[in-house]
Amino acid sequence: MADVPKIRFKGFSDDWEQRKLGEILVSLQNNTLSRAELSKEKGIAKNIHYGDILVKYGEVLDVSKEELSMIADEKVLNKYSASFLQNGDVIMADTAEDSTVGKCSEIAGLTDDVVISGLHTIPYRPKIKFASGYLGYYLNSNAYHQQLIPLMQGIKVTSVSKSAMQNTDIIYPKSEEEQGRIGAYLKGITRLITLHQHKCDEIIELKKHMLQKMFPQKGKKTPEIRFAGFTGDWEQRKLGAIFKERTERATGDEELLSVTIGNGVIRQADSVKRNIASEDKSNYKIVRKGDVPYNSMRMWQGAVGNSEYDGIVSPAYTVLVPTAQANGKFFMELFKKESTLKIFQRWSQGLTSDTWNLKYPVLSSIEFYVPSIEEQTKIAENFKSLDNLITLYQRKCDELVKIKKYMLQNMFV
Repeated sequence: MADVPKIRFKGFSDDWEQRKLGEILVSLQNNTLSRAELSKEKGIAKNIHYGDILVKYGEVLDVSKEELSMIADEKVLNKYSASFLQNGDVIMADTAEDSTVGKCSEIAGLTDDVVISGLHTIPYRPKIKFASGYLGYYLNSNAYHQQLIPLMQGIKVTSVSKSAMQNTDIIYPKSEEEQGRIGAYLKGITRLITLHQHKCDEIIELKKHMLQKMFPQKGKKTPEIRFAGFTGDWEQRKLGAIFKERTERATGDEELLSVTIGNGVIRQADSVKRNIASEDKSNYKIVRKGDVPYNSMRMWQGAVGNSEYDGIVSPAYTVLVPTAQANGKFFMELFKKESTLKIFQRWSQGLTSDTWNLKYPVLSSIEFYVPSIEEQTKIAENFKSLDNLITLYQRKCDELVKIKKYMLQNMFV
């Protein structure tokens, strides 16, 4: 008998069962084919590589939906015929570069395909029936994984042996219905996480596409996509005519937020305001809401943002102040375009990337094609809307990940 978890579905009150892994799981044979011996296009059998378990696959692997590597060698079928995988089998990665060793995937969605466990994996088949999903989520939970940590060996590459795992404990509800409720719940929340992440990725790709289409291509004076009501060529302007440099330093007479660049937006780095009176004030630069600060040593890598706060920034930053002819958000997006970064790289001073530095006097002489402030604002609003959607879906995804982590910690013993 074993303890029961903190969180259970209503109607279940029986004690959980505790058995040794070797008593309820039997190991199958895995192949040792390297990536180079596998195909992405065609073959006679599907292969599950340990690297994909560690990075790509989740707790439950639906082989009918996921893209698996293929085995082309027909000899493999005969050699591993007794170890063709079935739904409910669990494939564990026995090697990793860190403590993620032991991560596993439970097989689901298998019909007529031949699927074989691959390099650096241990395939297990339950001797007793478990509800779909239970073992996949349980064996990936901290409740089980903590047992593997003392068994791990190696420094640069960590591994755990089949024999060492034989005496680890598998704890589960006797009721297959309760197992099924747990598996179904965790499958549901995993599906929601995937859905929100896919939506977030789609909007990110849409934004990349719009960035290409809403700014002029090389040699052009107008973009491919424009909002209704805007016509005519964009005007070539020097940045020095559009931005001035803010050179104010902090005085210590006011409380200011320490801010930092994150995803192109300047956000507060500290959760509360900090008084900088006791610090070396000459090391801080003032930034105001609407400014466009950039790291002069990393501008060619896209280290630029549009500030949402009044605050202070590292002396590594140059702070640009938009004139009435400039929308900070518009230019921040322009500055982060791949074609623009190549321009900044050419204008940066220094023989190596360690010494490149794009100060304001040099930046001010660089020219770009620029639309009217009205068109700038319209374009900026469009990208702001996309940013808000990306943030919304990513935040929801992060919240669901936290809920899933909490449930994995409390739904198992």
